[in-house]
Amino acid sequence: MSAYKELLSLLSMRDDYLILIHRNPDGDAVGSAEALRLLLRHLGKRAQILSADPPPKYLSFLPDAPFFSLERREQPPEGYTLIAVDVASQKQHGWDLSEREQGVYLKIDHHKTGDDFAKHAFVDPTASAAGEIVYRLGVEAGVTDPAFFTACYVAIATDTGCFRYSNVTKKTFLIASELIERGVDTAYLNAALFESKDKKTALANALCITGASFHFDGRVAIFTVTNDFLAQNGLQKEHLSELSSVLRELEGVELSLVLKEKEEGGTYRISARSKHYFDCTVLMAQFSGGGHARAAGGDLQAPTVKQAEEQLLLQAEALLLQY
Repeated sequence: MSAYKELLSLLSMRDDYLILIHRNPDGDAVGSAEALRLLLRHLGKRAQILSADPPPKYLSFLPDAPFFSLERREQPPEGYTLIAVDVASQKQHGWDLSEREQGVYLKIDHHKTGDDFAKHAFVDPTASAAGEIVYRLGVEAGVTDPAFFTACYVAIATDTGCFRYSNVTKKTFLIASELIERGVDTAYLNAALFESKDKKTALANALCITGASFHFDGRVAIFTVTNDFLAQNGLQKEHLSELSSVLRELEGVELSLVLKEKEEGGTYRISARSKHYFDCTVLMAQFSGGGHARAAGGDLQAPTVKQAEEQLLLQAEALLLQY
């Protein structure tokens, strides 16, 4: 029996599902979860997506968006089987499941780092996105719903930077070709995903570029977003999704680091992006994080912005010396 047949067999054993995704969901998390929801519906199951945070605004054009029909709760409600998709580690989905009788039934993921928090796991680190895995699963199940294929494309296109990042493989392009054959309007989706920037996102990008500092012969760019910065410029967290990528695109920059202050202050979420050779997962492992070689995240605590940046740059410098 193929791995995908085994996965479908696991899904056939339950009827009511909650699909968990990581906090601050991106296109792969939302697209993969929506595709999985449609796949489960095709199998005659009931499924809903549960997220600790709302979907990003730029995905609002998708069919049935927003997908989150359950309110934020202290615990996912009982009576559902939990599936985590595009979630590498337990803490990333944002829910405390320690007192729940049944934990996560199945983990579907593509990150090379993470932990074993589910009863069953299907992890393919060669997949460019979780959307690749869900797509193959849907093909195996005989799904024909156009919305399923649209969601898969959104997942794959966003996690590959519109097929520009190093996680793209021959398999990724073959899947994209198959999605076109199945009627996915890639030109429309690419324009909606990558060429429809709202003005406040553009403002945040510009302020990031002008406010960033550069280190180690310009190879590292760093910028910190504080709560005061957001208030002073009339910005929301939804406007910050491109900052680490914008810095990485600058000439000479190998590693971009963006710190985003959390609401409680004194704690920061780190977004790390690299261009050619720096392994972001190694750096983010120092900050209880993980992800991909060219894109990873972590968390940091420090009393001041200056100390937070110094702490992060010190670890980055040690790793840069190895290249």
